[in-house]
Amino acid sequence: MTPATNRASQLPSSILVASLAWGLFLGTLPWPGSAGAASNRSAGTSATLQTVADDYRQARLQTAATEEALDELVLAPNPDLPQAFEEFHDNFQRMEQIGKELLRHADGMHYRGTYYFVESPKTLESCPFPRSARYADQQSIDLGENFGLVSETGGGVKLAFRAYQFDIEQLDDYFGNHLTPAGLVTMAQILRKARVDGDNLQLMLSLALKALERAKATLPVSPPVSPLGSAPVSPPGG
Repeated sequence: MTPATNRASQLPSSILVASLAWGLFLGTLPWPGSAGAASNRSAGTSATLQTVADDYRQARLQTAATEEALDELVLAPNPDLPQAFEEFHDNFQRMEQIGKELLRHADGMHYRGTYYFVESPKTLESCPFPRSARYADQQSIDLGENFGLVSETGGGVKLAFRAYQFDIEQLDDYFGNHLTPAGLVTMAQILRKARVDGDNLQLMLSLALKALERAKATLPVSPPVSPLGSAPVSPPGG
């Protein structure tokens, strides 16, 4: 049994049900820079596989850092509470920033389909997870049947992030005005829920990364492109 499962089993069922309900409810809201707003963006909105993978990895690290900051806040002696809260607040703000990218990717895949992903043919040959620049030859890539899993896990990341975001926003707002040992006791259930939702977000990010890796592994590799005006490149021994 994983640590996240252990923590989840220790929570009252009402907390777990509330977490799922909020995740589903928040997933329907047109947050700024996502959801309904994304459908109004230009059709040129896109990302490389490497960009999405890097953002998932960064978000996983930042979620762990935010959870650690919350643990330190709970365990801090009274004189150290202000400093511990500042550390959590800084991590909360960084979590908000990387979260915007998670929402952008999920909405891009939802509204643009497989055309959300673009690469340069040259980078497809050279990198396991290509991050192409804005080359003139940059083109959309077709992930085929693998796109469904990539998009599904990306949507799961979005829901998991929103559930976690709801928790840490409440905590940041409350402790910004009631930073006392009694306040920590008052928010004990939200603190436990935040731990479960944070673990779930990290799990969803790991699943989304695996889906990206699988999709990349099945992409066809373009043949070498000869310089303009030169003869085609002959295979060795040809």
